[in-house]
Amino acid sequence: MRRFLLFISIVVLPMLAIGQQVLRPVGTFSNDTIRIGAPVTFSLVHRHPEKLEVILPGSNYNFSPFELVRKDYYPTYTRNGISVDSAVYTLRTFDTRAVQALALPVFVLQGTDTIRVNGDSSRVILQQLVTKVNEPLQFKSETTLVPVEERFNWPVLLLWVVVGTLFLSLIWLIFGQTIKTKYKLYRLRKDHLYFTSRYNAHVDRFVKTGVSQSMEKAVSLWKNYLTKLERSAINSFTTKEIVEFYENNEEVNTALRLCDKAIYGNMLTEADADTKEALLLLRRFAKSRYKARREITKNAKNNRRHAGLAEPGMVQS
Repeated sequence: MRRFLLFISIVVLPMLAIGQQVLRPVGTFSNDTIRIGAPVTFSLVHRHPEKLEVILPGSNYNFSPFELVRKDYYPTYTRNGISVDSAVYTLRTFDTRAVQALALPVFVLQGTDTIRVNGDSSRVILQQLVTKVNEPLQFKSETTLVPVEERFNWPVLLLWVVVGTLFLSLIWLIFGQTIKTKYKLYRLRKDHLYFTSRYNAHVDRFVKTGVSQSMEKAVSLWKNYLTKLERSAINSFTTKEIVEFYENNEEVNTALRLCDKAIYGNMLTEADADTKEALLLLRRFAKSRYKARREITKNAKNNRRHAGLAEPGMVQS
């Protein structure tokens, strides 16, 4: 008997006291009617003594037959010892019942216990969009194809560009030096063949006619070719400077002086053996410089320490 009275005094009486102090929460829908899947708001307001700690339903609460879309809480407002807690819940339903109701409680914290205070039920009417259903249902088929505008697949293009760039970068990283060397050799050979063809034409014309202008053009072409080959302004050098550039090469010295004598000294009446030999010496020297440059280009990867060509005075026949 004493245990029963103790239970009444410790558990039941505080709950009755709290029940007398705590008012029931008030919940209302924003609309009287709703549609399936359409959002509707439910406002919950609870007034209670300032000293009580009250919790409103959270996102884990079961709002059946509704689903919670969003919840918005507002700060507690206290005046004359009465606090007001409020929240607005955005709900939706997919239940087909004509009338649907919802009653949300509040939870009062009392020491280690939690007391649930239920609110009054609020109802809404489900608006029926389909008033009559014909049985059996009639299915309408539509088999006409609708033209769809073709769209360019930019993501695929971007992917191919990225993959192609990476592939070409990899190829260049591995074979770039070889490709550059091959291209330089191709340019050297092409320039030399072009020079040889034009130079031989001037020499043949000089041999046939003995006109000094043909020799002058041949020497000018030779200087321009070596300027490009040696990457030096040889075409602006005097004969003496050219000979010094090639470290007093005897064949270059002899050939250029004979040509200068014939061109500027008006000492030439016809193509003699010396002038023809001078032109052949210049052609042979140009060929030797081409071979030297070609070898340097081939071995550039393994002989980077060599900045220039072979000794300019060394002429290969």
